[in-house]
Amino acid sequence: MKEMEKFATVKPYKASITEETIKRYGSVRIWDKPQSAAEGAQAVKEVTEPLQVTVIEEQKDMFGSVTQRAKVKFDRNKEGWVIYAMLTKK
Repeated sequence: MKEMEKFATVKPYKASITEETIKRYGSVRIWDKPQSAAEGAQAVKEVTEPLQVTVIEEQKDMFGSVTQRAKVKFDRNKEGWVIYAMLTKK
């Protein structure tokens, strides 16, 4: 992982991957690491139907001001990382 990446454990909160987001992008992938596929991350789930998740950690940009990815719990406590812009906070 890059030295400049900032991670923050957050008070868990509910979010969802909405039907609108899925229609816009076709599907949303949840990854095993907060990295891209080119960096070696593997998809643990491809979301094609709306999904409720709980955000438990956030990865900030190099300045620590904008959330880029979120670590989520889904499907009976499975965990993975999703691009933050794909989530709708409840």
